[in-house]
Amino acid sequence: MILWIALAALAQLISAGIVLVDKYVLVSHAHLGKPVVYAFYISVMSGFVLVLVPFGVISIPSLTVLALAMLASVTFILSVLFLYTALKRGNASDAIPIVGAVSAIVTAHLAFVFLHQDLPRAFLPAFALLVLGTVLISHFKLTWKSLGFVVASGVFFGASALLTKLIFQETDFINGFFWSRMTNVVGALFLLAIPANRHAIFHGYRTSSHGMKWLVISNKALGGVAAFLTLLAISLGSVTIVNAMAGLQFVFLLSFAFLGARWIPRVFKGEVHPHQFPHQVYGILCVVAGIAALFVV
Repeated sequence: MILWIALAALAQLISAGIVLVDKYVLVSHAHLGKPVVYAFYISVMSGFVLVLVPFGVISIPSLTVLALAMLASVTFILSVLFLYTALKRGNASDAIPIVGAVSAIVTAHLAFVFLHQDLPRAFLPAFALLVLGTVLISHFKLTWKSLGFVVASGVFFGASALLTKLIFQETDFINGFFWSRMTNVVGALFLLAIPANRHAIFHGYRTSSHGMKWLVISNKALGGVAAFLTLLAISLGSVTIVNAMAGLQFVFLLSFAFLGARWIPRVFKGEVHPHQFPHQVYGILCVVAGIAALFVV
């Protein structure tokens, strides 16, 4: 149990840094920093799993695995689109806690329905703590439209996590990892089928500097590492617990945002304010307590 919890915690640490780099690109670079462009690159870079093919460890998937992988990719891409739309409109420290809380609740409920895992005894108190915590952290700065994007992202993230767990119940980790990533590439190709998306993606690539391209590629490569660690943790342990551990990301995120606000104030000045910090800390404590209650009590 210690191993997969450690893997999930490391994934959240990496993810917190990734989110802030993403925020920097989304705010500072109009062409490359479009949600659909980001969703495309995140999805298409999943194709790195093709390096596994020469080793002979990949087998033809069953129809069940293929269908689950396609559904997982659709929900994942939608979650990314909604998340980056919200990040472009607001602060990461406002959006990410709500995404994590909604995702944790959705995953727990779906695991109860599809995996026949009992809901935690403290589900209702945990739900109340998560709602209170997200309100304190976000300090009512999100518009209703942005809040809708954030909640939708959390719902789809939770659904994607549950579908991924179902894949690992149908096949081994290597094949589950491979096919869940390859269907992301298929999803990226579908994004290209829409002319407006195609223009945004190729125009963003052509008009961006080499340094910015490498920043995005490197950040998405780190995202691949975080995704691998998360999927490995899900395959080894409880999808509900792994998804609920997003609470750790809030702590890392605010720590990184505090440093970012000092180094790049134009981008991160909205993430941390001294007069908002106390109730953000209380909010984090509520969220962490709520998430802990999902699997400790």
